[in-house]
Amino acid sequence: MIPRTENTIKYINSELDELDREEFYRLKKVQGKKKRDAAIAEADVKKRAAAAGETDVTVKSEEPKGEDILDTHDEDVIF
Repeated sequence: MIPRTENTIKYINSELDELDREEFYRLKKVQGKKKRDAAIAEADVKKRAAAAGETDVTVKSEEPKGEDILDTHDEDVIF
């Protein structure tokens, strides 16, 4: 009974590791797509600014700022 349980544990661990690798790959793909989209948007803004004759162009980042979730005050929740 012990070897069967150990094999089950190994199988579960290998499946969890595979899920972690898939999630990591997915996050990297999403991050890469966001960077590509940001670069395209920045190039578009610069192109439009150049067409309008503006020399000093700054691109606003649409990425949300890091907020401290511990710094917020929530209403009391009754469970």
